[in-house]
Amino acid sequence: MVARLSQRFITGCAAAVLVLAGVSVPGGAYAHPGHEHPGDEHLADGLGVQVNTPDDLAGFFPAVQWGDTGDVDEQTAEFVYAGTGCTPASYLEVADRIQGNIALVDSRASQTNPADECPAYTFLQKVQTAQQAGAIGFVQIPGVDAEGEPDEPRGDATAVTADIPALEVWRTDEILDVRDAVIAGEDVNVTLTRPTLDEPLSDLVCEDGMAGPFECDGVDLLAFVPEAEFDGAGQSDLWGWTDVESGDEYVIIGKTNGVAFFRVTEPTDPVYLGELPNDALLHRIWHDIKVYDDHAFIVSESEPHGMKVFDLTRLRGASEPQQWDADAFYRLHSAAHNVEVNTETGFAYIVGGNAGLLVPDHCLSGLHMVDINDPTNPSFAGCYAEVGGPGTLARTIGEPVTDVSPAAYVHDTQCVIYGGPDERYTDREICFNSAEDKVIIVDVTDKHQPVTVGVTDYPMVGYTHQGWLTEDHEYLIVNDEIDETRFEIPTRNVVLDVTDLENPRTHFEHFHDTRAITHNNYVHEGLVYHSNYTSGLRVLDTAFIGDPDDPRLEPVGFFDTFPWHGDPTFDGTWSNYPFFASGTIAVSGIDEGLFLLRLSEDTDTDG
Repeated sequence: MVARLSQRFITGCAAAVLVLAGVSVPGGAYAHPGHEHPGDEHLADGLGVQVNTPDDLAGFFPAVQWGDTGDVDEQTAEFVYAGTGCTPASYLEVADRIQGNIALVDSRASQTNPADECPAYTFLQKVQTAQQAGAIGFVQIPGVDAEGEPDEPRGDATAVTADIPALEVWRTDEILDVRDAVIAGEDVNVTLTRPTLDEPLSDLVCEDGMAGPFECDGVDLLAFVPEAEFDGAGQSDLWGWTDVESGDEYVIIGKTNGVAFFRVTEPTDPVYLGELPNDALLHRIWHDIKVYDDHAFIVSESEPHGMKVFDLTRLRGASEPQQWDADAFYRLHSAAHNVEVNTETGFAYIVGGNAGLLVPDHCLSGLHMVDINDPTNPSFAGCYAEVGGPGTLARTIGEPVTDVSPAAYVHDTQCVIYGGPDERYTDREICFNSAEDKVIIVDVTDKHQPVTVGVTDYPMVGYTHQGWLTEDHEYLIVNDEIDETRFEIPTRNVVLDVTDLENPRTHFEHFHDTRAITHNNYVHEGLVYHSNYTSGLRVLDTAFIGDPDDPRLEPVGFFDTFPWHGDPTFDGTWSNYPFFASGTIAVSGIDEGLFLLRLSEDTDTDG
């Protein structure tokens, strides 16, 4: 609720500032495509309607929930169609059937009674009307706009306080088939559900396509720690650290209320070591962590957060959970989306700086470069603010602000000492920026005078989210966080040929056999480890990425951390860390918790 209030406050302030400046403020835009949109706080937990019978209509329909309505708690009953559900008159014809059942309604116009129409924004009364009629739940199908396009569910709608849950599903052909069957008199049994995984699991081998409740292929479950076990409040990014003195392996996982620490040396028996709390005034789920010289560098879109520095050697010998404090702070920004660290040079790159505020940080939300060679004394090193996206503020407000935004917003980056085929840049420090609608290659060797090297887009750009280089620095594997929903395509990776840094180009597109939205991917020892929201961790082989006749990524295996559905919603896994020498793969589940996985012994990774 704190995060939700902060977003309303910030957006309102932004709108007010721009109105005072004479700029119009259209509605409907949103910040951080791929995360924050109407109903995001409800999407991130598997919320929806499960149609149980009849068999030909059975399936799961993701939903958002109206605020101030009752808990979703496996309410199971028959759907009863009540037109618009706008007034008590909508329930007159079904008064004998609605008691103890679940109301199914259309948002604006009834399919059975032409006189039953609702004006806009009557959601304030609809759910109470259903409750008074005797319904135990309420599900609405959105209407269409003036161009005939489906309206999005209004997850930010607030009903006058009601005891029954009120959900809104996406308008699809399948849900219209369900509605038509109910109208035709079929008995359609449904469950309003918010599934959770609340029991720890350990040492489950992937057999016959399953590891416990999880679909899998070639990937075993070493352990699952539900978020309740570490006071989780919505998980985001994570990273790993190996103690060179002891060989112990640790996971640092971001959560809305801080970061949690685990010793995972024995991955079937992870040890929770406590948390570094989020002491920002306004909590937001986004946290990102990287490690350099035995120190964790932590940023968040919580405000004001800054970059915290934590000495990971303090975890040595710890055996019980405790509350930790930071060893240092870097305060030259308030909030940030992400941080990257080049461990070869000892520089951190904060991106998306001041993402939640009215203005970008002084690097315009581009590369904010920090010298961390002395980890507990980080110092400002320079900015790259030449080319980037319009930024969070502009996307929150919408056009025409996006056209005049001062930001050079970078969403994520990877910075390396270049060792690829373009000899002009050998041994230079090069950053590969994912910047909303493009990829930007920058030479940051001189932090005072960074130079734009190359810029490219690719087919069907939705939101250029993140990318990672192959180990020979010839290809950049990019994930786009909106293309699956905007263009209605399967899960996709775009592989860029960056052999000529000044002229990067699209090499090929890899389409998965899933519909899930793409998120973070990393490359390690020739394999791509890709966190794809509702379809879980996907592992791909890069052995044929440069094949002159058939360039491709070969699927190796997967582990679906989100067993309820594979639809393109922002549920499931956020990120992964595949770099432990032991082979343990750490994976974060947004509302689930921490997963520790490993490729099965018989998984073919030979290309």
